[in-house]
Amino acid sequence: MLCTKKKIRPGVVVFEINDSIRLGPTIQELNKNVEEAIKNDEKWIVMDFSRVTYMDSSGVGTVVRILGNLKKLGGTLRLSGVKGMVEGVLKLTQVVRIIEIFPTAEEATVGLPPEAPSQ
Repeated sequence: MLCTKKKIRPGVVVFEINDSIRLGPTIQELNKNVEEAIKNDEKWIVMDFSRVTYMDSSGVGTVVRILGNLKKLGGTLRLSGVKGMVEGVLKLTQVVRIIEIFPTAEEATVGLPPEAPSQ
């Protein structure tokens, strides 16, 4: 299993990724899980990368596309636990400039969903 889903509160989920993120079945499963979350009106997603040791260019593209889809719906994507080679790839591709990265999944869920402005 590529990832485990944890519902934090209405609309907010954490996907604990347990495998490399690369072209093939792993990306297909990740896309399927995100699509299912969106159908359930869960549009504030944290991906916990603490167990991810490898990510190829198709994985980077998938993460950026997921962020774009969530933003169109008023949600967002945050990453946590990024380290090693994966951190290097995200810095090299400058993805770190568009996706917020947090040390832990718990920290990444703070402030999600954004509170509605008071009247």
